[in-house]
Amino acid sequence: MATVLIIGSGGREHALAWGIAQSPQVDNIYVSPGNAGTAGTQKCENVALSGEAETIVFCTEKSIDLVVIGPEAPLVAGLSDALRAAGITVFGASKAAAQLEGSKAFATEFMQKHGITIPESVIATSPEAATAAIETFGGAEKSVIKADGLAGGKGVFLPDNATEAADAIAKIASGTVDGDGSRFVVQARNHGPEVSVFVLSDGQNYQIIPLASQDHKRLLAGDKGPNTGGMGVYAPLPDWMLSASQWDKIATIAQKSIQGMAADGTPYQGVLYMGLMLAEELGGDPLVIEYNARFGDPETEVIIPLLHGNGVDIYSMLYATATGTIKDFVMPATLNAAALTICLAAEGYPDSPVTGKAIAGLGDEYRDVTVFHGGTKIDSDGNIVSSGGRVLFVTGLGVNLEAASAAANAAIGDAAIHFPGMQYRPDIAHRALKP
Repeated sequence: MATVLIIGSGGREHALAWGIAQSPQVDNIYVSPGNAGTAGTQKCENVALSGEAETIVFCTEKSIDLVVIGPEAPLVAGLSDALRAAGITVFGASKAAAQLEGSKAFATEFMQKHGITIPESVIATSPEAATAAIETFGGAEKSVIKADGLAGGKGVFLPDNATEAADAIAKIASGTVDGDGSRFVVQARNHGPEVSVFVLSDGQNYQIIPLASQDHKRLLAGDKGPNTGGMGVYAPLPDWMLSASQWDKIATIAQKSIQGMAADGTPYQGVLYMGLMLAEELGGDPLVIEYNARFGDPETEVIIPLLHGNGVDIYSMLYATATGTIKDFVMPATLNAAALTICLAAEGYPDSPVTGKAIAGLGDEYRDVTVFHGGTKIDSDGNIVSSGGRVLFVTGLGVNLEAASAAANAAIGDAAIHFPGMQYRPDIAHRALKP
């Protein structure tokens, strides 16, 4: 029987813990630091680990069979390298490979080198050069400005005018966005639906998880309000939105990405998130908006239940990726059913989330619903309370998207799951569900 350590504390990590716990091969799961949801998941125990050295000692003492690194920061910092050097099996990209997320400039240069379709791009090394690049694309409203490094989802700017563009450049240059400020990526602005696709790679071979999902970044219904880390997601996309021809082009992007990293001496081992746009300017063909070096959040909250529901052993899938045997793992050609996740966010999110609010309705049973915790903790009285901006992720499953949406929405409200000041979007998948 296997013992697993998961690094992270959000909804993604709770979904991974839940999925791994379904495996008959696993009897113990530790989550560091975890949240109130992982604390209550079967086979799981939260632990507090600080730094590489303590994590390595823990893995040795507990005979950990697999470490799963959830968030981007420890990947970019090189935690997977330190664990592998100590002989510990890890699901997670190396520090060198995680540059695909950790540096927008690195990712841009990589894609340009390997012929991967991206928006027309300029890497600028000064505010003046960034301003000049904007003009080459026809002005602020036709440009996208990106900070080079990790920016916690706050490093991409879509200005509507020259003043907003100047403000974005100033924020990046000051180092307040990603702590560096020395490089900017300026791109031509394209238009079209954005989709998320995930690729499992063991460094040489890979498999694409056979569905695409669509996140909803804006806080308010109708795609209004400020950008967030993600207010909800659904999968799969309907055929009319993502055709077989487009899928073939996505498969080509995945192939070039994994083979390119191997050819460059930075083999990719872990999960590669491909953030894609079906660009109107390209007749609907996909182009890469961003890479992430880990599972997305909230995408994981639909992907893991759908994979499990289609007979996939999540532990076996991750272990095969970590041990160089992903080509032998049997992945379903398609995933049946649908899943839809609604994020319940705190009052004041995303700018100043209010925390410490007691959550009601978690002890009830909701048909075809699984609830994943994000920003939650157990207070001194034993109550589950909010502790972050994105508090809960309510995932509905169904034979189709309509059924999944109905299940998730039915589990939210005054007679179901709720907390004071809760914000959520009841219109997740509105594009796919439109009449």
